[in-house]
Amino acid sequence: MKFDRRTLIGNLVRGGLALSLMPGFAETAWSAIAADGDQKTPRALDTAQTQMIALIADAILPRSDTPSASDVGVPSWVDVVVADYFSDTRRTRFLADLAAIDELAQSTSGARLAVLKGDALAPVIASLDAACGARDLTPAQRGYVQLKELVIHGYFTSKPVQQDILKVVIAPGRFDGNAPIAPPSVT
Repeated sequence: MKFDRRTLIGNLVRGGLALSLMPGFAETAWSAIAADGDQKTPRALDTAQTQMIALIADAILPRSDTPSASDVGVPSWVDVVVADYFSDTRRTRFLADLAAIDELAQSTSGARLAVLKGDALAPVIASLDAACGARDLTPAQRGYVQLKELVIHGYFTSKPVQQDILKVVIAPGRFDGNAPIAPPSVT
């Protein structure tokens, strides 16, 4: 089977991996959130969708001795990515897939995702997680896989995780352009 660059890029875009390969997009999205300040103006998601993303994100990366996904602001980051980096078609499909996740929760547990907590939420997430890697995905499974990729990528590119957990030095050292240079000592 012969692949050319266009086929590869097309497959990456359809698979959701293109976002993780775009240099600097995560930092740009985090910068947009920082620039928004305390306003947290929604861009693509409504309040219910943001709450659902927070619930799923915290099921994927819960609080322990490290902050949860929502603690570091991943739901807001996902909102920026969906608004600024998804095409209209992809955004519409992603939002429909989120609705399908909620419908799956309703049909399997008898309640909307927003009201499920702990033990009631676990089977829904487990059924969605079991689909990761499958070929033919339902809309709910497809939405969950894409959301999981976004949550993990957003979490590990967030400033608190980068600095406090991963100990990444954002700007190593400091620049002092007027530092005196001592002459070499001659002995």
